[in-house]
Amino acid sequence: MDRVPLLVSIEGPLAGNRYQISPNEEIIIGRSENCSIHVPDTEISRQHASVTLHNAGVWVQDAGSRNGVFINEKRIVRATELKPGGRLRLGVHSFVLELSEIEEGDPSVIRPTPVVNDTNGSASLILIVVGVVVGIAAPLFFYLWQ
Repeated sequence: MDRVPLLVSIEGPLAGNRYQISPNEEIIIGRSENCSIHVPDTEISRQHASVTLHNAGVWVQDAGSRNGVFINEKRIVRATELKPGGRLRLGVHSFVLELSEIEEGDPSVIRPTPVVNDTNGSASLILIVVGVVVGIAAPLFFYLWQ
């Protein structure tokens, strides 16, 4: 059985929750209900921080929060590695990184849904607008040219 990284909430309303960090999935922590880890606190930004497992390390990035992201009580300004036993703090909410062996389907572990940035939705809207403009402009141009 492999040891997997878990972000364990140790302070705040989420205390006791254990969140699995999966490879190559970005976990967003914030006040928005669309975040992977929803923290219902007005002192937390809508998208406060991101956590990723990359190259066997857990990396934390401030997502432009108002009140900052702290690892071991030092404010971070760029992607910073959170090592096992390290403490991540967002306001009054603290998490510690643990490496644990867990069974598949362990009900005590929360597997957060990664936030997917839907760039295709924006691209589709742009294509629709371009199509409408071309659909109107092409006949008008053809009419004026004659």
